[in-house]
Amino acid sequence: MAATRYVLTRRSWRFRILIWIFAALLRTPWAFATGASAPPRPQDSFMYFGASVGSRASWPTSSAWGLEFRQVDGSHFAWSFAYINDGHFPRHHRDGVSGEAWVPFTFAHRMTLSVGAGPFYYFDTEHAIARPDGYADVHGWAWLLSADMRVALWSDVEQPGWFVDLRYDWSAPAKDIETHSIGLGIGYRMYSDFASGTPTLGNVTGFAKNEIVGYIGKTVVNSFSSQWSFAEALEYRRELAAQVLRGSLTFVNEGNAQLIRRKGLLYEVWAEPSFWDGNASVGIGWGGYTAVDKSRPTAGRHVSYVVSVTLSARFPNLVPMWQSTAFAERTDVRVTWHRIVTDYDRDTDILLFGLGYRF
Repeated sequence: MAATRYVLTRRSWRFRILIWIFAALLRTPWAFATGASAPPRPQDSFMYFGASVGSRASWPTSSAWGLEFRQVDGSHFAWSFAYINDGHFPRHHRDGVSGEAWVPFTFAHRMTLSVGAGPFYYFDTEHAIARPDGYADVHGWAWLLSADMRVALWSDVEQPGWFVDLRYDWSAPAKDIETHSIGLGIGYRMYSDFASGTPTLGNVTGFAKNEIVGYIGKTVVNSFSSQWSFAEALEYRRELAAQVLRGSLTFVNEGNAQLIRRKGLLYEVWAEPSFWDGNASVGIGWGGYTAVDKSRPTAGRHVSYVVSVTLSARFPNLVPMWQSTAFAERTDVRVTWHRIVTDYDRDTDILLFGLGYRF
């Protein structure tokens, strides 16, 4: 009973910290609005980080890594989206996606200290003796509490340039393992096309709202054996509104990965800002997946969720020295990752490399 009371006290203490941070986030935009100087222009950054991750279960530490996109919308407010691989522990292989709100404070135009908090949607491959294959794909929501220190390397924090990041993350799902990690990252800070009056590279030939992409890649089943197969896909993408909101329809064949033989239709909505006059973009997508899995015991179509990330670049436009035709200027290279979220323990990662054409 005493141990239970101790755990509840620790969680209540951390829950109060989250409440205090969110209260500060809600007050911050208005609290600083009366300052002498106006907030800086919207500012975007991409970062890769590696980390050492531990657990309260006293297992040996594991290696973690992640990718983050962050946008600064004021002197003391920012938001981010990230993919976090939370390491491999006995009976647990967990990763997930997070969205956080941040309160940044900048010092001497070179260093920024930030605290952030938000939801963490995780995917955990767990041992399950009672299941036929000995594992289960467990999904759930948790709070993520973070803090980081960013140091600009060769430019002011309000200008495009490289930075290093020292980061701390803590998460404690109610029905999963608690983890904490300390990581070091490298990132680049820039302005999106949505921000006005910023330097750009390359030229766009016409205004193209549509895109067709052909992909090849790999499917990996989220089991402890990580069965895999070759994958292929054909995708149609279209801009829907504000040069940021997009939609897509994708036919994907996941191949034969032993535990699955699945193919079907992905339909997603994307937030995908562009950079450098539309010559590069990064996006996060969410939607559904109607598929037929010939390895599934029950026949017929099955609907799952899908979470996705995509990156694209039009290299002929980004490298001025390249001599390119109008056709080449409308061609882009795209990398897309899909996480298929099922309710029958057949989650998969689909990593695709494609060539697209915009029209």
